[in-house]
Amino acid sequence: MPTEKKLTGYPSIDKPWLKYYTEEEINAETPKCSIYQKIYENNLHFTNQTALLFFGKKITYKKLFSQIDRTAIALASYGVVNGDNVAICMPALPETVYAILALNKIGANAVLLNPLFDEQQLLNRINETEAKLLFVANELYGRIKNILPKTKIETIISCSAVNSLGAVVKTIKKVKTIEGTITWDNFIKNNNCVGVKVPSNEPNKPALMVYSSGTTGQSKGIQLTNDGVLTLLVDAKSVFVEMKRQDRYFVQIPLWFSTGLVATLLTSLYYGLVAILEPLYDLSLFSKHIAKFKPNYMITATGLVDYLYYQQYNHPSYKHFKCLAIGGEYVTPQAEKRFNKWLADNGNNIPLQKGYGMCELGSIVTAASVRYNTIGSAGIPTPHVVVSAFNAETNEELRYGERGEIRVCSPCKMLGYYKNKQATNDFFFTDKNRNVWACTGDMGYVAEDGNVYVDGRISSSYKNEANETIYLFDIERAILAVEQVRQCKVVMSKNDNKKTHVAHIVLIDDADKNATLNAIKEHCESKLPANHVPTLIKLYDTALPVAPSGKLNVAQMESDTNDLIRL
Repeated sequence: MPTEKKLTGYPSIDKPWLKYYTEEEINAETPKCSIYQKIYENNLHFTNQTALLFFGKKITYKKLFSQIDRTAIALASYGVVNGDNVAICMPALPETVYAILALNKIGANAVLLNPLFDEQQLLNRINETEAKLLFVANELYGRIKNILPKTKIETIISCSAVNSLGAVVKTIKKVKTIEGTITWDNFIKNNNCVGVKVPSNEPNKPALMVYSSGTTGQSKGIQLTNDGVLTLLVDAKSVFVEMKRQDRYFVQIPLWFSTGLVATLLTSLYYGLVAILEPLYDLSLFSKHIAKFKPNYMITATGLVDYLYYQQYNHPSYKHFKCLAIGGEYVTPQAEKRFNKWLADNGNNIPLQKGYGMCELGSIVTAASVRYNTIGSAGIPTPHVVVSAFNAETNEELRYGERGEIRVCSPCKMLGYYKNKQATNDFFFTDKNRNVWACTGDMGYVAEDGNVYVDGRISSSYKNEANETIYLFDIERAILAVEQVRQCKVVMSKNDNKKTHVAHIVLIDDADKNATLNAIKEHCESKLPANHVPTLIKLYDTALPVAPSGKLNVAQMESDTNDLIRL
């Protein structure tokens, strides 16, 4: 381990988190090749091992590479070359994996479309890429059917979600060919191309593109590079420290988010694990697949762990987790302890792990592991990443424990927002030492021991009638400190045509409603400024609404003003 040194008080100088890593982890170099090439090299001598598990069907690394080669040849036959953008509107299917890695092999850019976008967003995203070829799942075709005539798409490859499960299953599911498209099976039969030209390595070459949510404005293409993704994959070994070949990784987060694509799928294949593909977002199926396939690794949303805790508390599959990690939403220290006890009750003494990340930064920025895991924190920066808090107005770095905007200096950062130079410039800040910092828009601080604490989105606030800033995440944390509260999300709403905040709450089982509401009021009055104390509450019987992304459905809560309780 690195030797201790005297602290200056500034995280970017001291990097106190490095004491948790080995010299080998700190000095690990990024491979100088494509993502595909390194995955191929890492598994070349283990081709008979399982790469993908899809509804019980095992696909070996040998078949994975064979299918990638066939897909690459077919892509070349249809004129796809190095540097082209190719759109993909598919969930986690084996064919999606083949397409992504085949595109990477030939130097093309895989553009992962979010099918939850509205038609105008999808039209804008496809048109700005000028993509001429599109992969689409049959089940998602209806999402884009109407906009296709307004795009430059010339070739559409359609693929049923059950395509890899064989002819019998396709017959049972009554899979039909979509008019005007080429089926996946017919596509890969097209091998008129003599060979595939694999481009030489290029620094910062575009490789994968995902999109921002668009909830606070227009969605933006997040262009990730081979170098950035591979650096993150190298650092993943420092997070999943007990990882070994053929461990099982549940790819539960959709692939159109970088956490699903990079931190789960590509990490799994990079280290020779078994990637359990989950194409459907269904809570009951989600829990059944955990019980059936017994994953060792899973990153998911807090709400889904909460679902398992309350709906399926006891199950022997939980003891197989080497890393059950959550991110995206705050988890209280008391909830974290509750989840840890739940795991222990099921024979697993590895605590719940937390993390923090952004699509713009490849996915993982900070993480806990079996070596370092502090209750309440979002973990520590990964070996090649620097995190600090800044005064957003003066751009001055803050000292340990001082709250400000979380900023990140990372080699895993995006190349930029696609064809949006202004938004890219706004996202990055270059300091006097020429270090480039990503301005995350999140409020938090770095502790002296290297742990990062994230309070919430700075935009999760509003100005009241007196022009005072109300931070909704501060209210949430005060409410969640009340033991009888299981879940809480505070959103801005309008009451009597005035801006206010409403606390959406789920209580623990058997909680006394009136007593808990009184406890919430008393605690908030003792911990919060008067203008932050909640006056409107909405109670839910079982759980807060969840969006298809796995995160809480804030939009639904913002629009729901029925049955409010005045505190």
